[in-house]
Amino acid sequence: MTTGSGLLADTRPPVTVDAPAGQRPGGPSTPAPGWYRYALGAVTVALVAGLALHAVDGVHPLHQMLSETVASPTGVLLLGVAAAALVTAAACLGIGIRRAGLRRSGPLTLLLALWAAGLVALAVFPMDLSGEPTTYAGVLHRYGAAVAVAVPPLLGLVVAGAGRDDDARQLRAAAVVTAVAGVGFAAAHGPTILLDADSLPYIGLLERILLALVLVVLVRVARVLRDAGTGP
Repeated sequence: MTTGSGLLADTRPPVTVDAPAGQRPGGPSTPAPGWYRYALGAVTVALVAGLALHAVDGVHPLHQMLSETVASPTGVLLLGVAAAALVTAAACLGIGIRRAGLRRSGPLTLLLALWAAGLVALAVFPMDLSGEPTTYAGVLHRYGAAVAVAVPPLLGLVVAGAGRDDDARQLRAAAVVTAVAGVGFAAAHGPTILLDADSLPYIGLLERILLALVLVVLVRVARVLRDAGTGP
């Protein structure tokens, strides 16, 4: 034992404590993997860009879609930034999947690639504004937007699997809520797309709630992958 003078070193062997289930070895003080930090940073950039889209003139935050900001050059830029940030997040999650060593890494990687393709499509191809004829670009935008909100909850359910720890249960719950919100939004907005009917009141609010839920799922997926990984 070390004496008061500090001249004798403690010769007892170090005591090791196993990390609780679901927690990375080393506890909260262990640095998060680089891919995880970049993924959260990318999601944050997408969130900030999405919030900034509300400053674009002429688009009502409760009754119009965020994509309708493409009528403004600023809207085109911010939408592109948000999509690029989420594509970056997809790449980071792909690294997390590989390092976590999940058995379903192949299908998960394909889901991420599909999601990234949808994000690129919705950013590159502008939507058809109200009153304008349907174009091929507008159709591709719709498909891209549908993929962009449909894939994350599916990804979350696959990553959560049958896990029983708190993170897996929270991810599964977030994914289910997001999927239900997505189905509700599709039912509410479907007539506008398919039948050229007028948009329902507060459809913009419903879209924004759905997008917020998608971001929550992404953060939860990243957390589960981080805890399943073995290092930075």
